[in-house]
Amino acid sequence: MVRTSAWLLVFLIVTVSCLDEPDCYHLNNDIIGISFKKLEDSSADMLAITAMGTVEPPLLFYTDTTFTKLFLPLNYFQDETIFFFETADTTHFLRLGYVSQAQFVSENCGEKFVLSTMRVLEHSFDSVRVLTDVPTSEAAATHLEIFQ
Repeated sequence: MVRTSAWLLVFLIVTVSCLDEPDCYHLNNDIIGISFKKLEDSSADMLAITAMGTVEPPLLFYTDTTFTKLFLPLNYFQDETIFFFETADTTHFLRLGYVSQAQFVSENCGEKFVLSTMRVLEHSFDSVRVLTDVPTSEAAATHLEIFQ
């Protein structure tokens, strides 16, 4: 019993000492939510893709899947990100621009990037609507609606 209490006390001391360390996760607000809609009635639409990713840097996020909504990261080292959506018939592009600003957080965490003023620079879909121009740090909100 004494040995168990001693281990519990050591565990509590170590746990409390870790509370002084800053939480350095999810500092950047670089996640956007995209939902796909039908142009006729604005109902949810399903997009079947063979490949989906970014042009620069060349990253592949999804292959051979369908979705009505997805969450994607923006490149906070640049002021724009170009996504491609390859389907069986064609390849669509979506070029987003935004302002990316670095902010110093602490010595342990370094800096975070704050993205704002997101806008659609170019696209090959029927229509794209921006619902909110500030990305989030978690996959939660819908920022863009793409109509096809």
